[in-house]
Amino acid sequence: MFLDLFSWVFRVPHSIDDDDDDDLEDHRTSCPAIVTRTPTQRTVFGSRGCNIYGYPSSGGIWLKEADVLDLLYLSLSRSEVCHRSTDPNEEDEFCDRLRRVGAKWWVSRWDWANATIGAREATEEELKVVMYGWPAEGAGVWVLRYESKHDVPDDFGRLRLALTMEESIARMREYGAEFTEDASQVPELRDGYRNQSDRRTAET
Repeated sequence: MFLDLFSWVFRVPHSIDDDDDDDLEDHRTSCPAIVTRTPTQRTVFGSRGCNIYGYPSSGGIWLKEADVLDLLYLSLSRSEVCHRSTDPNEEDEFCDRLRRVGAKWWVSRWDWANATIGAREATEEELKVVMYGWPAEGAGVWVLRYESKHDVPDDFGRLRLALTMEESIARMREYGAEFTEDASQVPELRDGYRNQSDRRTAET
């Protein structure tokens, strides 16, 4: 991933905007990103993995670099491209589920790319690494947080290999995950749409 990122940074030394269609590449998956004005792909596969996208009716995108468990939890194919729903309500419901596996909201794919390559300074929320574990029975959620990817343990990849939510929760607890009985009290879930309109305004 880092080699892909560095090669892309040197190839595109400037920030990206909506007119830079030919320059935009989904570097985390080593795959050209969707550059049409009305993207429809929910999953984008590359040589190193898959990114999941959600398109809320409120604007912007939700994006998650997928683990196998994310695809299973969201009932998405692990080998075939999936597309967004044509029903805005259904797509909003999917976005809410996507948030539950740790997706982050961005103004656009270009905004995500600019923050990722350092063309603009990423916010604390954008840098934060947050993982959620949802018990099969009962309410509540397990939450594991780090200030940035630089703070995660060296063997953090173990979590990405979990095949069930129970397995993921067990590993999260080894790293110090905390349990919250009321998921609506988790700031990242409660305030998922907070300040989106302000950010969209700032980008225009």
